[in-house]
Amino acid sequence: MAKAEVIEIAVPLEEIEARRERVTRAKRFETPDRVPVIPAIAHRFLVPQVGVRLHDYYRDPETMLRTQILAQKWLMENIRTDAYSITGAWVGAWTDFQNTFESGSLGCEVVFQEDDIPWVGPGWVKTEDDLKQLEAIDFIHSGINARQIEYRRAMMNVAEKYPVRFQGGPIFYPGANPALTHTSDGPFGVAGDLMGQIELFTDVYERPDFVREILRIVTDKLIAWLDFCWEEEKLPTPKDFAWTDDLAVSLSALTYRDLVLPEEKRLRFHFDGYLSLHMCGRSDHLLDIFANDLKINELQGFGWQVNLDRIAEAMGGRVVLVGNVSPMLIHTGTPEQVREAVRRIIEKLGHFGGLIIQDGNNIPPGSPLENINAMMEAAEMYGRG
Repeated sequence: MAKAEVIEIAVPLEEIEARRERVTRAKRFETPDRVPVIPAIAHRFLVPQVGVRLHDYYRDPETMLRTQILAQKWLMENIRTDAYSITGAWVGAWTDFQNTFESGSLGCEVVFQEDDIPWVGPGWVKTEDDLKQLEAIDFIHSGINARQIEYRRAMMNVAEKYPVRFQGGPIFYPGANPALTHTSDGPFGVAGDLMGQIELFTDVYERPDFVREILRIVTDKLIAWLDFCWEEEKLPTPKDFAWTDDLAVSLSALTYRDLVLPEEKRLRFHFDGYLSLHMCGRSDHLLDIFANDLKINELQGFGWQVNLDRIAEAMGGRVVLVGNVSPMLIHTGTPEQVREAVRRIIEKLGHFGGLIIQDGNNIPPGSPLENINAMMEAAEMYGRG
């Protein structure tokens, strides 16, 4: 067998280590040389950059592995970022089925499109009998999760075909231990897929006990899957965990506390490491709950709609804050407007420490590179200690 050609990433290893140090210091509320910047650029943006169709990307595990590596090479060579790794969930070798893996393993159809990420089909949980059927599902070995396990093992089998190296660094193999998706779309978000979002919000008021029961069942399933991931991947302890529950942002704080928080706490306190929560949208009314009840370490990709004075009051100096630049401003604005948005975030939040500039959240495909890179330009101009 011919020796595999090394995939060279044109970023010096010294730069990678400097980025790691910068981000680590920010997350410890120490003073880095400048505020870090990590644009959130996902596979809907990246996959087309390397000439692969999304339909093909999801259909074959080796194509998925190769595409992820080449996409991250493109990102690191074209986007000004403090990202320092291409391995692990969201930034390298992982079984990537986006936001479908939980509901797609609990009885929902997943639709794989020609040139877009997969989407979840209609919800099916409507009755008490459906709840019993839901509870009986083998969440780990069915649907998309079964495919994740299959894809992971297939990636490992071809890992040696895809060696990678940063400039001046050692060769490594991202496919040697690819990650399963050991995160979560959150109990309420998954329940919205299983029931249908309109039906779930209606039942929050008409059948709250039904909602409590589906949230309990879903949370049990999520925890079982995550325990499986830790064992399968031999993940370290203490257990770090990153999750989201975007759909719940539309609930009042009172309703969130009553229905969702008990299961969120059960999920969150299953973990004892670094805890990162993502929440899109205007989450001002939930920030105190995140900080004081869920005791998160990081709010990742917090929405551009969040009031900076409000988040400073609730979380400044206590929670690492990652986000807030409007994705649509990056998509349709000018570099000057993006730099001004970053300047304003640094002015409001930078003195607390624990700030990482990011979009809030998920840069649209087709956004100009000069607008994305304007975030780093502004951090260099305004974010030095």
